[in-house]
Amino acid sequence: MRIEDMTLEQLLALNEHICKRIDQLRARQDMEALQKLRLGQAVHFDAPEGRLFGTLIKINRKTVVIATEDGRQWKLPPGLVRSIREI
Repeated sequence: MRIEDMTLEQLLALNEHICKRIDQLRARQDMEALQKLRLGQAVHFDAPEGRLFGTLIKINRKTVVIATEDGRQWKLPPGLVRSIREI
């Protein structure tokens, strides 16, 4: 079936399935990332102002907290954080 031939109801149902799949993939990515992270680890992540470096200071179930070199703290999904070794 071509997407151009789908009704609004069909498109909404398809959208719901796509969003659920995206959520599943992100959750798996975050769980895999959490397994690689440790407190005190040197990490980096990309922010609007560029790549930032810091130290992992807290690990939650769905987020991590990073203290950056400029003294700020960032609460991020673990999938966005990379170990310094991965540069």
